[in-house]
Amino acid sequence: MPRSPIHAFLLICMMLVIALLLVPVSWLSKIAPGVFTQADVHPKSLQVVQNKPQSAPATFAPWQDAEPAKMPTPNFLDYETDPDTGKKVWRLGGAGDEMGRALNYPDGNGALGILHGQHFYSKVSPVNSNETYVLGAGGQNQPYAALWELETRRLVAWVPAANQEAHVEQRQLMWDVKLPNVYWYTQGNELVRATIDFGNYQVKKVVWDRFADYEYITMGYGEGNFSDDGKRLVITGKSATDAYLYFTPYQVNERRKYLRRQVTSPEQPEFDWAGVDPTGEYILFNRINPERQTVVVPFDQAASAQPRVVYEHMKHSDFVIDRWGEVWIVYGNWKGLFASRLSDSEDRRVWPAGNNVSESDKFTASGHVARVKSIPGQVLVSRHYDGGLYFMNIDQPGYSEYLGNSRHGRSPSTLTKAQIRHQGVDENGEVTFYKREPRGAVSASGRYVFFTADYQAYLKDGTGYDPEPEWCKAYLNMIEL
Repeated sequence: MPRSPIHAFLLICMMLVIALLLVPVSWLSKIAPGVFTQADVHPKSLQVVQNKPQSAPATFAPWQDAEPAKMPTPNFLDYETDPDTGKKVWRLGGAGDEMGRALNYPDGNGALGILHGQHFYSKVSPVNSNETYVLGAGGQNQPYAALWELETRRLVAWVPAANQEAHVEQRQLMWDVKLPNVYWYTQGNELVRATIDFGNYQVKKVVWDRFADYEYITMGYGEGNFSDDGKRLVITGKSATDAYLYFTPYQVNERRKYLRRQVTSPEQPEFDWAGVDPTGEYILFNRINPERQTVVVPFDQAASAQPRVVYEHMKHSDFVIDRWGEVWIVYGNWKGLFASRLSDSEDRRVWPAGNNVSESDKFTASGHVARVKSIPGQVLVSRHYDGGLYFMNIDQPGYSEYLGNSRHGRSPSTLTKAQIRHQGVDENGEVTFYKREPRGAVSASGRYVFFTADYQAYLKDGTGYDPEPEWCKAYLNMIEL
């Protein structure tokens, strides 16, 4: 028994403290909201998750390059059935005369160029947020882009793009993350927001913001992307005050420009891309000194933060969020498909996987990578080596699902370097002409897969591939899964 009232009081206080320590914080927050707040019990997306369950060890499975059966080139706005998969392959893009006959180009059909019949790049889906319309690339100094209605597979409009482009990367147009009738593009040093009336396909353009310290701007230097909430973007371009390139972290909804970062100089003469991760927390970009590297900085400290190396080279890549909510950058090279975690640069082999992985050329994943937004860890890989289009997943090392083929790559039975070059690719499977690279892209749901293909239209027996016909015959194709 307490020997005095003071002792009794102290004893009661001690018992209360012990009781509070034993009560879960979540209960206290219900008893006294605003007084007891639960700590962040779920790690943020870019924090390392401790003691998380591990995926089952990957078992190497024998794997062969795709050898697609012959398939005719689909007619414009029509399809062929892939004999290997049974899926319909639609050709949405076409030659100038095909697209002009379907819908007259505002500046005359003679102004149409090859990019009018293609999508722009793999990282940004050509499909809008509710998967009803497809948007093509801007043309070469021609201020309109193609708009296709997905349900009918029809070319329905030519919509405004950059007028007289200041840089080739201004041919990129990006759909708004949330609004299905809004897209964005850059013109000069302006960011433009465009709204389509799907009733009559009239477009209202608004200059969203101007970047006075730039001579011209682009969205990520042609590989731009929005954060998943649509609020963050990386603006890149040539400075108005010197000869170098910079990027500016940009808060779209607030029209807020963070301090910009210089990315080219006499010591760093090259720059390829910059992008914001899906959470909006980080910016990735590349540098070539002291060696070719992809590096990361915090979004809101991008101007001054010391870059951290994510991986030691630069390859086609895209972001994913895994099943634990962590962000990775996924990239392919001649050794396979890999993923690097942004929080700590941990590197993971995604495909092929297992203990008996060979370094054979047949496992090259050199090509393009595109995120399937609705499926954690999932990407579309368009391999240059065999033309194959595959789903792969960083949470399932070794998994691959064959979806179809761009039918532009080397023949797996081709052995000599000379023969390989005749296929329009080099010995590593790299396509030798950019405008015919598949640049595989995918809708957020994973239902629609897009790629550029010419179906080896220029392959000539004994003479090789016609290297650079300006128009070429590589057009936008689509598979519905």
